[in-house]
Amino acid sequence: MLPEQKAYIYSWVDGVNASGYLAGIYCSGIAAMAGNTSVITATDLRQNAAGRNIQFWVANDSCPPSPGCSYPQKPTLPSASGTQFATAWQYAQSPRRRDFARDCTNYSPDENCYPPGLAANKVFVDLDSATSPDPSHGR
Repeated sequence: MLPEQKAYIYSWVDGVNASGYLAGIYCSGIAAMAGNTSVITATDLRQNAAGRNIQFWVANDSCPPSPGCSYPQKPTLPSASGTQFATAWQYAQSPRRRDFARDCTNYSPDENCYPPGLAANKVFVDLDSATSPDPSHGR
């Protein structure tokens, strides 16, 4: 990210936190090349946050670590996403992103993820897990 982009994000985080709420960021947990360096946006933002309290909702639908379009009895913790400090993890997206989730074999033939028993109604979903039932600690 450009320094100006980070400055904008951190200014927003400071404003949210100063208002008595807890700032959260939805960002990538997938490594991407930036020149000759591999960068994970969530890690980069956290490393440069200068002690700010930020909750991270990471998107990583790469299989593995993602279980793909699955509904485990006990949801996988966000730390399994590869981002140890994640509060929430988006592990499946509809439609399946072939560039990342090509090894996920449990999506429907139309590339979407459906809740059990609702595929006929075309109600497709993204799937997430979190460390708490209310990760944003809303009021």
